[in-house]
Amino acid sequence: MPRHVEAGQVPHTPTKRIEIPQLDTIRVVAMMGIFLHHLWKTVIPVPQDTVQKLLDPVFTSASDGVIVFNIISGFLLAMPYLGPGRRPFPGYRSFLERRLLRVIPPYYLALFIFTAANMLEFGFPLLPALDVLLQHLLFVNSLDYSNMYLNLSHFWYIGLLVQFYLLFPLILGFFLRIGPVRAALSIIGLCWGSWVILNRFFPAAPGSYPGMAETLMHFNLPGRLPEFAIGMWLASLWGPSTASLRRSIFGKPFSLFAAAMAIYIITGAAFVPSMNLPLIHVYHVALSLLLFLFLLVWTPAASAGRTAFIKDLSEQSYAIYIVHHPLFSYVGVMPSKVTHTLGNFAILTALLLLLSYAAARTLNLLSAVIMKGFSRKETVSDTPTL
Repeated sequence: MPRHVEAGQVPHTPTKRIEIPQLDTIRVVAMMGIFLHHLWKTVIPVPQDTVQKLLDPVFTSASDGVIVFNIISGFLLAMPYLGPGRRPFPGYRSFLERRLLRVIPPYYLALFIFTAANMLEFGFPLLPALDVLLQHLLFVNSLDYSNMYLNLSHFWYIGLLVQFYLLFPLILGFFLRIGPVRAALSIIGLCWGSWVILNRFFPAAPGSYPGMAETLMHFNLPGRLPEFAIGMWLASLWGPSTASLRRSIFGKPFSLFAAAMAIYIITGAAFVPSMNLPLIHVYHVALSLLLFLFLLVWTPAASAGRTAFIKDLSEQSYAIYIVHHPLFSYVGVMPSKVTHTLGNFAILTALLLLLSYAAARTLNLLSAVIMKGFSRKETVSDTPTL
């Protein structure tokens, strides 16, 4: 996933690099969760025995890695402005330019490669292929639910990410104006509240407009905005040490919010099978938040994040996210073409993870080569670099 760390261009002055190694660990955990979720749903589309049925909720919930990435995004983007440094915002153009230059090169390169591959491998017609390509290039693919049936379906997340980038200056201004606590709680209440109202007062079949609008809330803002807002709230609590962070997080009022989410997890556990959107989504946000907080303050997570292995996987995580799902289809790993056994799942996990890692490194290398001719002279970043 993208390492959301840069922001802008105010007069640059050299600053001490802020190390948050546990975020690399969290990023790798989230990436592995998404990878295993997609592979599990491909190899074991319908659990067939007791063991598979026991493991199915685990790997189904592993898709919550996306929620974790959203929390990381809000956390790191807000850190320079809400954290200890409290630096001035560099300006919308500078911010957006730097953010898009982080996510676009490998994404666009992969889009052109995968579009051509889909036409050659699966006979995808030219005009529909170009239509899908254009939607992805313009980051509006997450607004068309039919894209969820393609091997590019996971790119909805990148469209969501760009939506957040476009609105971040306004959201940051809201946090600075009324304070992180009130801003975060207001966004959470407004976004999830409107989702509940949409579900309550406009019940409809999935194919109808209200039903589709509710579904799209799950893949776009404002439905997903609370996840980013939680990360921004956490950034305002960041201290220079893990101990100070523990004191901040587990002090009021954030601890009350975390406790409420924990209570929701416990009391709602029995009702999960019958939950629909948005309640089930809020449930998974609660699970993801508690996992994020645990890893953020857990010393072994920080120790792991300092290792070269985890740092490298973290660096490649965004490109691994981009390439892994299409690669499944190109090597023939599809629900109707693989044996639905745990042994096959384990073997494919090892093989496809290595393949995805190699493809991700290649994608990043090619992107760097292409962008080298367009890059400007590097300046010292005014934000935390991880």
